Amino acid sequence: MEGEFAPSSENQHQFLVRSKLPEERFRQVIADVEDYAIILLDVNGAIVSWNKGAQKIVGYRAEEVVGRSFSMFYSREDREAGLPDRLLQSAIKDSHTTHEGWCVRKDGTRMWGLVSLTTVHDVAGKLNGFLKLTRDLTERKTAEDSYSNFVEELRVKNQELQKSEDRYHKMVSEVRDCVIIMLDREGKILDWNKGAENIKGYKAEEIVGKSFRLFYPREDKDAMLPDRLLQSALENGSVVHEGWRVRKNGSRFWGNVLLTALHNDAGEIVGFSKVTRDLTDKKIAEDILKGYTDELKFKNAELKRSEERYHRMVAEVQDYAIILLDEEGIIQNWNAGAEKIKGYKAQERIGTSFERFYPQEDRVEGLPMRLLTEAAAKGRAVHEGWRLRKDGSRFWGFVVITALHNDQHDIIGFSKVTRDLTAKKEADDRLKENALELEVRSKTLQRLNEEISSFAYVASHDLKEPLRKIQTFAHRILDNASPGEAHDLAGKILTSASRMRRLMDDLLSYARLSSSEVELKDVDLNTVVKMVLEDLELKISEKQATIHVSNLPVVKGIEFQLQQLFTNLVSNALKFSKPGVLPEIQLSAVRVQGKNIPLGLVNGLTRYHKVTISDNGLGFNQSDAVRIFDVFQRLHATKDVGGTGIGLAIVKRIMENHGGTIHAISEPGHGATFDMYFRI
Repeated sequence: MEGEFAPSSENQHQFLVRSKLPEERFRQVIADVEDYAIILLDVNGAIVSWNKGAQKIVGYRAEEVVGRSFSMFYSREDREAGLPDRLLQSAIKDSHTTHEGWCVRKDGTRMWGLVSLTTVHDVAGKLNGFLKLTRDLTERKTAEDSYSNFVEELRVKNQELQKSEDRYHKMVSEVRDCVIIMLDREGKILDWNKGAENIKGYKAEEIVGKSFRLFYPREDKDAMLPDRLLQSALENGSVVHEGWRVRKNGSRFWGNVLLTALHNDAGEIVGFSKVTRDLTDKKIAEDILKGYTDELKFKNAELKRSEERYHRMVAEVQDYAIILLDEEGIIQNWNAGAEKIKGYKAQERIGTSFERFYPQEDRVEGLPMRLLTEAAAKGRAVHEGWRLRKDGSRFWGFVVITALHNDQHDIIGFSKVTRDLTAKKEADDRLKENALELEVRSKTLQRLNEEISSFAYVASHDLKEPLRKIQTFAHRILDNASPGEAHDLAGKILTSASRMRRLMDDLLSYARLSSSEVELKDVDLNTVVKMVLEDLELKISEKQATIHVSNLPVVKGIEFQLQQLFTNLVSNALKFSKPGVLPEIQLSAVRVQGKNIPLGLVNGLTRYHKVTISDNGLGFNQSDAVRIFDVFQRLHATKDVGGTGIGLAIVKRIMENHGGTIHAISEPGHGATFDMYFRI
């Protein structure tokens, strides 16, 4: 006992000395009580003692709460509302007060507590503190709340049920489109709604209490149909029937009747509900529709035979692949033409995408789906291109894709008609090749004519000029020239003859250039350039030229022609160097493809070696970049710069023989660059 109140024994002793209660008696009363929290508070509401019930109910041990305000057991909202202080004041005023409400345990949970606060006075009657008793009534509170909620819910449901029943009776009585009546066990009418009056023509007072058999035609009553319907409802719970019924005025209407058996709580039959709808208009419409239906069935049979003939016709067509696609391009059918042209059986392709017929490059670019999109937008799409057969071979297909729509104009699929035009394509290609060849031959003939004109010019001018000088100088010698003068004239004759010979040699070299019957072999351009530089060693030395050669490729070519090519280009670079400037020549090579390949290469290839030779010489106007490759074109025809005007024409002819081309880039005074393109 002493240990239970040890944390507060001194305070308790002083408190009890001042109060009227003996200490031992107080300890004996409250120490072991577990169902109530019994604590003493001082005049300010601070906790002085703490029993087992308080620890059990609230969760705190004595050392955790003694000395603290009892307001700690109340929620924050109650504390902010001043509830603990109001309870103390109420107890002081009336010596005792009680309160029910939510209290807070140590673990934060709430309990519904019944609290009693009683003032404690000393022997002199002075207020010495408060005795606080608390009981946990959470379970009772929960039960009361549940019961209260149940009672309230039951009350609301009863109100709703009453309203529902009132609405139901109101609804039934006001319904005008249906007959809704109650019958007793024998089939006598118990009530009558407005719908019954509207459809059958009787007022309630005319018909209530009479048998529902009154509404059936004589033939149905003779056949005991009303009684059979009641019996069926008794046995099965309900029955539905349609047939002719009779109005008050004797006219007939087509009624749809639902008879339902009604039971009491004991499961005994107490009567029937009868719901009747006037379906006369529907019956007439159905009869008319039946006539239409019979006619439609006949027409559908004819249409089906026609459709079967159409499908048979499509299926048997062999010159066209005619297939049906769904909205996603999935194949739905397959005719004999599709099997013949594409090589697949129907079972191999139905259910798969039509994209399979397109080459990989077309599928990567999204061509098949673009055609479907175009057909959906414009109604149809037409395309020609290569398609794939089952065996991987290609055929040139002419394709028409047409969008198919339903009655709401929604796309429901596509028809795809393909014709194999490979033979026509090959014929067209041959025609184009022949036309291209004819064009090439025409250009060659034109070039030859131009060269003949150039030869005529040489014969009439370039060859005549040195010959005229030879004749002139020879006549002077014959006209008794002095020995010294004759020696000079003889030297001029030799110079003119040498020039004539050089010109004739160049013409012969140009005329001999042809690769039509010469096999192209692998030629290492590094070896070719090395031999050219050795041949031109004296000229290079005389010019004190510097030549830089990067790693050059191996190309398919004719070695002696390639030697002529580089000999002419290097010689030109040396020949047309700027006075007073040491020549510097560079040779390099790179691989190019795609857009870096110049226009005019029609070999169908996509990769070339680009070999470049550049110098720091005289250069020329870029406007002459094409003309310099013509025969006998000399841009620097002066006494200081010789030449026959055939060297670059030979270079161009050699590049054409090798299936390539050459381009020149230059600016006066800033040297020249020549780019040569060799097939890889």
